[in-house]
Amino acid sequence: MVLPVKMLNTKDHHLCNHYDQLDVIHQLHIPAGQGSPFILLVERGICTFVKQVRNAQHLGAAAVLIADTEHDHLPDSVAASSEIVNVLQNHPHTDDNNHSQHETAFRLADDGSGMDVSIPSLMIARKEYEEIKTIIDSKKNETGIVLAEFAWHVPKYNNKISMELWSSPRNTHTKQFLASNFSVIAKTMDLNEMHGRTHDNDSYDENMNLMRFRERPLLLDGDALGCVGRSAAPDEPCWRMCTNGGRYCHAPHIHTDGSDIVTEALRRLCIEKHYKSPKFYWDYIDHFSSYCWESDYFSNPKCIADAYKHSGIDHATIESCFEDSGDPKKDEHNALLQDAIDMARKRGIHKSPTVLLNHEVSKMISWQGLSPRTVLFDLCETFAYGDKPHVCYACMECGDPVACAKRSPMKCKAGDGVEKEDPNAHKASGSTAHKVFRWFFGLFLVGGCFGAYVFYQKKQEENFGSGGTYSLQDAFLSDSS
Repeated sequence: MVLPVKMLNTKDHHLCNHYDQLDVIHQLHIPAGQGSPFILLVERGICTFVKQVRNAQHLGAAAVLIADTEHDHLPDSVAASSEIVNVLQNHPHTDDNNHSQHETAFRLADDGSGMDVSIPSLMIARKEYEEIKTIIDSKKNETGIVLAEFAWHVPKYNNKISMELWSSPRNTHTKQFLASNFSVIAKTMDLNEMHGRTHDNDSYDENMNLMRFRERPLLLDGDALGCVGRSAAPDEPCWRMCTNGGRYCHAPHIHTDGSDIVTEALRRLCIEKHYKSPKFYWDYIDHFSSYCWESDYFSNPKCIADAYKHSGIDHATIESCFEDSGDPKKDEHNALLQDAIDMARKRGIHKSPTVLLNHEVSKMISWQGLSPRTVLFDLCETFAYGDKPHVCYACMECGDPVACAKRSPMKCKAGDGVEKEDPNAHKASGSTAHKVFRWFFGLFLVGGCFGAYVFYQKKQEENFGSGGTYSLQDAFLSDSS
């Protein structure tokens, strides 16, 4: 979009208060009765980015420029993002190394309430802000003309993709999605075995893996929760929720303590850190989900040790990672868990599960749900044209991409994923007790009818014989019956 930049002529340029829309239209010289789209320029501070952009949206802005009035250049993480913009403008066909910097790009974080915000927003440094403001203020009675161009796209790699799954190790949907399902598809994107390379750290080539997958834990900040220093005693509310002296927490879920969930999240972060090949992670996930996921075994040392053994992970390496990053049982910071909390806050991620493709939230997965079929389709569409991995061409349109990926060679069959109708789905059926009652009642009815018939026959014999009475009991005990 290319639109004029406007700025409110008030002492408060933060746009944290509510303004009357008619006053704003008059102040910005917008034609009355018909409106005209514009970009609103505001200053950073006082309130959250979400509130500023939401207020601008209510006033009719089509986009927002937020000025950082403290820095001539944007913070460190933004420098990488600016570099990417320059590189892409000069060299559109860049490799994935330039895109890898996008992961640390500065973002206008969501505070958890931004679902109603639909307009784009962008931060600029103080130098650019002052230049724009000077032009806007150059005329006393009317606004100086400044035009801004907003452009955006879903970042694409030429031949690779980055995927992040933000979730909880105790999330049922995530477990069903990962274990023995998406793990099958993920392994097909690793070309190391095809090229005769092993999965040892010394010989594994990360460049031959077409997908960089990372599982990220969504945790609660113990400091914001008020749990720091309050998790040492069993009678404290944070005792079963937090690790590291109350710093990193998770709500208890499915009869599992939150502290055990945090510990499992740290375990997976350590596996990622110390093992280049994702095969170790996927083998661990598949085994853990099959045998250790239930509450009785979730934190069982023997079950976890068995998962290590099955996946080829060295127990001592993970224990060392626990101690080096910050022992969960001690009152100290943990670098890996703190980084996960900071990254989630920075990117405005609050929902579990949330999927990011090339560091952008996947709208398709958000709407259609977390399933191997949806994720594979979205993954494949993110690759550059003609550079998709083979699993995309073989299984992307398949009803059951997991079954397709398991075959050698990969092939989609006509019946894969076809939903079969249950013929008894909408038929009325009573309870088991009701069915047993009806069965006995039917048996009693048949027996009664048969007894009545025998009684009738004997009665007839008596009437044509010697006479007298004949009971139902006599009929059943007679030789003829």
